[in-house]
This record gives sequence, structure tokens and C-alpha cells, in this order.
Amino acid sequence: MNREERLNEIHQRFLAMGLGVESPELIDEVAVPDIMGYGTTIDEKITSLNGLRELIARQQEQSAGMQLSYSYIPVLRRVFADGKAAAYADDLQLTLTVGDMVVPLLLRFTITYAWSAGQWKAIHWHASKPENVQSDVDTFGIEEWKQKANELEKLVVERTADLVAKNRELEIEAALERVRTVAMAISKAEDMLTVCRTISAQLALLNLQDIRNVQTAIIYENKGTYVNYEFYTKHDKTLITEVDYRLHPMTKAFVTQMLGGPEEFFFRSLTGNELKDWFEHQKTTNQFVDTYLAEASSLNYYWYSLGPVALGISTYNPLSEQEIGLIKRFRNVFQLTYRRYLDIALAEAQAREATIEAALERVRARTMAMHSSDEFGGVAVLLFEQIKQLGVLTYASGFNIWDKDHQHVVSFMCNPTGEINPPFEKPIHTYEQHQRIYEAWASKKSFLEDDLTGEALKKHYQFLWSFPLLDEAFRKSEAAGIKTPERQVHNIAFFSSGYLLFITEEPCPAFHPIFERFANVFDLTYTRFNDLKQAEAQAREAQIEAALERVRSRTLAMQKSTELAETAAVLFKQLIDLGIAPNRLFIGIINGESGDMEAWATNEDGSKVETSFVLKVSRNSSVQKMYAGWQQQKKSIIIDMQGKELEDYLHYLGEVLRVPFKGGLQQKRRVQYIAYFGQGLIGIAAPDEQPASTLALLERFAAVFNLTYTRFNDLQLAEAHAVQAELDLIALKTAKKRAEDALTELKSTQKQLIQAEKMASLGELTAGIAHEIQNPLNFVNNFSEVSIEMLDELNQEMAMGNYEEVKAIVEDIKQNLGKINHHGKRADSIVKGMLQHSRISSGRKEPTDINVLINEYIRLSYHGLRAKDQSFNVTIQTDFDSNIRKINLISQDIGRVVLNVLNNAFYAVQQKQKQTVGMDYEPTVCIKTQKMDNASIIRVTDNGTGIPEAIRTKVFQPFFTTKPTGQGTGLGLSLSYDIVTKGHGGILEVDSKEGEGSVFTITLPYT
Repeated sequence: MNREERLNEIHQRFLAMGLGVESPELIDEVAVPDIMGYGTTIDEKITSLNGLRELIARQQEQSAGMQLSYSYIPVLRRVFADGKAAAYADDLQLTLTVGDMVVPLLLRFTITYAWSAGQWKAIHWHASKPENVQSDVDTFGIEEWKQKANELEKLVVERTADLVAKNRELEIEAALERVRTVAMAISKAEDMLTVCRTISAQLALLNLQDIRNVQTAIIYENKGTYVNYEFYTKHDKTLITEVDYRLHPMTKAFVTQMLGGPEEFFFRSLTGNELKDWFEHQKTTNQFVDTYLAEASSLNYYWYSLGPVALGISTYNPLSEQEIGLIKRFRNVFQLTYRRYLDIALAEAQAREATIEAALERVRARTMAMHSSDEFGGVAVLLFEQIKQLGVLTYASGFNIWDKDHQHVVSFMCNPTGEINPPFEKPIHTYEQHQRIYEAWASKKSFLEDDLTGEALKKHYQFLWSFPLLDEAFRKSEAAGIKTPERQVHNIAFFSSGYLLFITEEPCPAFHPIFERFANVFDLTYTRFNDLKQAEAQAREAQIEAALERVRSRTLAMQKSTELAETAAVLFKQLIDLGIAPNRLFIGIINGESGDMEAWATNEDGSKVETSFVLKVSRNSSVQKMYAGWQQQKKSIIIDMQGKELEDYLHYLGEVLRVPFKGGLQQKRRVQYIAYFGQGLIGIAAPDEQPASTLALLERFAAVFNLTYTRFNDLQLAEAHAVQAELDLIALKTAKKRAEDALTELKSTQKQLIQAEKMASLGELTAGIAHEIQNPLNFVNNFSEVSIEMLDELNQEMAMGNYEEVKAIVEDIKQNLGKINHHGKRADSIVKGMLQHSRISSGRKEPTDINVLINEYIRLSYHGLRAKDQSFNVTIQTDFDSNIRKINLISQDIGRVVLNVLNNAFYAVQQKQKQTVGMDYEPTVCIKTQKMDNASIIRVTDNGTGIPEAIRTKVFQPFFTTKPTGQGTGLGLSLSYDIVTKGHGGILEVDSKEGEGSVFTITLPYT
């Protein structure tokens, strides 16, 4: 491109930039910095490039909304000064289009260019516009100016009003368009605040004064609240607030009217006391407190309804009708915003729900992935992370589980650094906040908000500082620069076994349902935790039982007492396999008299038994503690050795007993866990405290080792007796011969004693029978003698022929013979009974009337005793149950039983009668029978001497008797017991109280 072509290009670009057709950003490429120029108006005079830029910017601003085009006719094209300068002149036809109006303008444009540094740039320009006058008539155009001035003045008057109205309308439409543009640009619900700010700004541009705030209210009738999106103009503050409209009559009336329909309008002007009361009310709520209201003369609310949403504006001064109408137009535009809001809110709700569900699913997945109850705390950390990712500014969170008795709550909390604190127990009923939480859970509430500030928060932290476990957590938070908030809101969501706790610095009611959903999911977590814990406990118990069984098996496999150390090694190995990690295990056998202990100890890793030694109780205080625990029959003790006690113990074991220690005196602490068995103890030593389960496990192994020690003693005893057994073998053989001979003689003696008992029983029976048979024989003899005398009288009467008297005598003789026959049969039956008693039992059971049998033997027993002692008298009371049916039994055997029991009863009252001579004592024996469902009961009760408690259990033993020597064999009740229990499947029992009497009960089953 040659120099002339480049000049033409620069000229075209300068015209386009100067007329605003091309962007003036690169004007420095076509003009020098000190360019000068003069336009068509008096103020279009420039002396620099910046001045040119400002001129172009003003022209573009003035031409906003217009369409501009131009064309030109070259008038002058001259290059001079050796091609280093040029002058161009053009006639420009400029066309402006505004709506339907087209305005043409004719301009003369003259520009001077200079060539410098290899390029053309404009150095001066001038624009002029010719006037519409004739130079030969009115060169200066005065008349034309006057005419145009009159016409223009008239036109201005007409057009000004129209232009003002149109300009106002354009301003309003531009403002509304800006609101529409912002409305269409919102991408989240919070952008509603930007719309409120934009409406406030546009109303201000439209000269609406004293705007306090612009707000939108989304009404939730089911909750009794509306969510307010607000922009406070003078405070330049945006905020979102959920307002409970039921708390004040005005807000309640506002919501009621807004829900009346989309065309509803609510206006309220507050002044004086009403304004003050409203200002004070807002201070009691979570709404923003506008401090300017303290000095304002009025507060004016203007609300337009869109159904469940309303657009409102409040001002410090009342608005005119025209201004209220303007707000209504913004309401119409706001419908677009609300539709956009609803779409976004729905999308956000769906996205939010997906996010919440994803967070819940992560907790569920982590829950189901737990393989150990130790992972429970990891779920708390994940819970903390998920809640934070959902946008909750959580200071801390965690879960709390009631203990079994609901006296404490076990707390698993994440501290502000996101780490899990050590679990710890907090009392429920002695701390006010925990009691309040527990009562809410007990009343089946799903959620509780506890807002702590001031003294309440201070008291809460004093309570937490009482737990040493939390010191490290507090220190970590301080080191991380996390300050303790001046306000803590405890958001508590309950589940079946406790509650989730989310601590925030401000109330967050919108998140309450989310907290509750996490609590519902956590119920699954806790169930999973319990299942794992139970499974682990079962598995642990199985491991422990298997370990104990190995110790038992090794114990039972011991063949020599010297294997005790090997069995101890097995025990130690089982303890180590179960997770106990001490630096030494030992077993001690205690000498009960001296207290000294024979001990076996492992090496310091517990892998094998390495040393044996004797601990002298008199030489060391720690050994004395071990012995004292055994003396007091404790199950276990813990000896925490530090300082001098540890130094003395290590010196005693290391230097006196030569038990090796790797650490020697460098050890600072040694905790001994001791569990006792019958004759000794099992102990472990560790440098730190062990969990409570370790001591419980040790106690179980100690209990099993009791069997080991018993086996050890048995083996020692067996080994000690082995030699003696060999020496005694010959003596045993000799003793066996003597024992066999003695046994033969004993059996013979027993047979004789049993026969003697039978004969003694027979003798007593015979005496009774003799006494009993004497009565019928006396009757027979007496009636026989009377009958002989009556026969003599019969002969005399017959000789005298007195036949009537003869008939009477014959009748009397007949009666006497009947009596003789009756008593003869009675004697016969007694003899038969005696024969039956004396013969050997056939062993055959027959149906027997038990009442008749007992009644017969009562008389036999009583008369047998009377035959020996005529002075003996006793009151016999009988109570026979007539409903008793016949029982299948061996009558001779049961007769013997009844006879023996009655003999003992009569003997007991006879002895007591002798002991109570001169006292008011009446010997009494009661015999009662009773029918039961499956058996008959015979109960013999006496008020005799009774049986001492010490010998009561022996009365049915063979050869045991309480009678003086020679008066009893000791076999009567023994034989009776065998007859009842073995022969008839019944029961023979005795109940007695010494000095008051005895009760013998015979139970005979029907089958």
C-alpha cells in the first residue's frame, strides 16, 4: 500500500470514528496527541486527543436510541510540503432516524493531515453547517432566525409536554427493562435479593424518594411463616429472613389479604405510638432492626399480591397516587421474576434434595461398610463433613447414646477441627441441659433447639472443662485459631437410642428437617453398630472360651505335677493371643501360713516361661499387697507402682531374686493386674493402664486355673501316695481277706437282726391278738354257762307242764347261741389275721379297704401295748375319709407299716406321759385318711416327745433307733420305708418338733 492509499484509509477511519460509526478506542492510531478542531457548536472546540475522545463520547450518549448513517462527496484532496502534509475537504450527508422521524443534516468537513514516523495522522479538523438563507437578501439570516424562533417556540411548547411524557415513559420502561434483565439473569433463589436491590435503584432513578426497603415475601401458610428477601436502601443491606406472621396482628392481616388473590393491595401507615410499638416488636423477633425508625415520623408499607408471594416497598414518607401506581407497574414486571424464582426454586429444591440424599447415602454406605464397632467414631467424622458440605456452618457435631439405665449419655463428638473426641460419659439427671434434652426425647419429640448465650453458655463450658478427656480437643481448637463462639445453638435431632447434636453459631431453622433426616439414617447406623458389637462380643466370647478350653485341656492332660509350668505357659500364650500385651505375666502359688509365693514368670514379651522364684511377703510392700488381696478373698486388685514403690519392687526382683528386666530402674510406671484363684494368683505387668476388660478376662482365666491347681495338687498327692500305695498293697490284700470275712459275718448278723425285728413285731402283734381274742372267748364262756343253767330251768318247767315259760326259755337259749356263734367267728377272724401276719408275704396286691385295715391294726397295736403296761391309756381319734376307694396293695405289708407307725406313736406319748407325771397332759394319737386325685393319704399324728432335728433325717436308716438298748432293733421304720416306697411306689415322710410331737404321712398311689 502506497502513501496515498494509506492516507485515504486514515481519512475514512477518522470520519467513521468522529461520527461515532466506528469505536473511538483506537483514535490515537489516526490522530496526533495535540490535535485541534472546531465542530458545529460553540462548545465543540478541542485542543487534545482526550478532548476529541470526550466530544465523541458526548455525541454517542446524545444519539442513544437513534440510527445514524452518512455519505460524503470529496471536495478537496491536496498533498503538499514534499508529501508530508495534506488537506482533505468533504460535503457530508448525515441522516438521523428516531422512530418514524428522519432528519437529514448537511456538513462540510475539512481535515489537515501530517506524515510522521511512517504514518499519516490528523492534526486539525473543522466542521461547519450552512444556514438556510439567501446572501443577497439577508446575508446574516436575521428574519429567518426570527421566523424560526417563533415557530420553534410554538413547537417546543407543543412537543415539550409530549417529550416529557414520552421521556418519562421511556425512563420507566428502561427501568422496568433493567428489572426484567436482572430477573432473567437470576440463577439461584438468593438472587431475588439482587432483584430487590435493582428495583430500589430504579425507583430512585425515577425520583421516588425516602425508600426504606424493597422486599418480596414467599408465604408458607402450612408453617405460618413467610420468607422475606429484603434490600434496605439507606443501610445498603440485603438479607433473607423467615418471619412468623402469627406473632403480630399487622403481619397476620397482611398475609390474610395477600392470600386473598393476585390483585390484592395492602397499605398501612404507622405513626406515633403505633410506629414505636412496631419498632419495639421487631426487636423481639429475628427481623432486621432498622435504626432509622427511631427518628422517623412515619413508616409506610405498600404490598401487591401475586398469590402466595407479594412484592412490597416501605418508605419513611407516604407516596403519592402516581408513585403508588408506579410501584404497581413494577409488581407486573415482578411476575416474571417470581416465575423465574419458582423455576429456580424447584430446580434448587430438586438439586438440594439430591445433594441431601447423596449425603445421607454416604452415611448409610459408611454405616453398612462398618466391619468393626471401632469404626463407629468414623461415622461421626463423616456426619460432620456431610453437614458442612450441605452449607451448615457447624461449629461441632456428633452423636450421643443413652446408657442402659438412662443415667448417663455417652458422647461421640467431632471438635471444630473435624477430629473425633474420645468418647466420654455425661450425667443426664444432674445437669439441667441434659435433663431437658432427655425429657424432650422421652416425650417422643423429634427435634429440640437449645440456644445458649451469656451465663448459660459459660456454665455449659464450665461443665465441659470438668472432663479431662476434652482438654486436648480444646487445645487443638485454640492452636488452629478457632475461637469459642459467644453464642451456641444446639440443634438436637432425636433417634431411638439417643440424639444427634449439631452446634451452630446462629439459628438455622431451614436445616431442622435435614437434621431430623440424618437422625433417622443414624438409627440404621446405631443398629448396625449394635449388631457389630454383639457379633464382636460373641466372637470375642467364643475366642475366650476356646482359649479357656485349651487351658482346661492342657490341665486335664497333665500327667505329672512338674508340668504346672508348662500349663502356665499355655495359659500365658492364650492371654497374649487374645490381645493382652503386657511386658510380663506370672503365676504365684501362695503358702497360706507364711504368705510366701512360689512364682513362675515369663520373659518380658510374654512368649515363654523363663524364671521361677519365691516371693517373700516380708521383703516387699507390693508383695504384701498381693497377699493381702488373697487373704481378703478379693477376685482381683490393681497395683499401680510408681516412684519409690516401683524402685523397691524392681530392686527386690532384679537384685535380690535375679529376675531380669530390660528397662531396669528406667521404668517410671508399672501397673500390676492381679486375679486370684483358690490358692494363688495370676498377674500381668504393663507400663500403662489396661482396659477394664483385661482384668475381667484375667479373672476368668484365674477361675479356670483353679482347676489346673486342683489337678496339680491331685497329681502331687497321687505321686506322694504312689510309693505308699506299693507298700500298702500287701497290707491291702490281707485287709481284703479280713474285710470279706467281716462282710460275711455282718450279713449273717443283719439277717438275724431283721428276723429279730420281725419276731419282735410278731410278739407285739401276738400280745395284742391274745388280748383281743380274750374278749370273744369270755363272751362264749359266759353265754355257755348261762345256757346250761337255762336248760336246767327248761327241764323244770317242762316237768311242770308250763309250756309258755318253756317257749320263752327256748327263745333266750337261741339268742345266747347266736351270741356264742358271733363271738366265735370274731375269735376265728383274729386267729386268721394272726396267721396272715406270721406267714411270709405272697407279694400279690389285692383291692383292700384301707379304712378297715387301719381300724383293725389300731386295736391290735393298742392292746399289744396295754398287755405290757396296764396303766397306759391314750385318746385315739380317727377321721376316715369314706370316699376312699379300695387300693391295690399287699395288705400284710401295709399292715406291718401301720402297726410300726402306730407303735412308735403310742411309745412316744407313753414316754411323754412318764415325763409329765402330775402335769395336765393327755396322750393323744390321731389317725386320718384322705382321698386325693391319684392317691390316698394316711396321716398319724401324736403329741409325744417328738424327734430332735439333728436325727430326724436318720429315722428311716437301718439299725437306727432312739429307744433304749434292748427295746428296739432299729429296723421297724426302715422296713416300713422300703415297703411303702419300693413295694408300693408311695411316700413315707415324717415331720416332727422336739417336745411337741410328730406326724407320719403315708401316701399310697392308686396305680
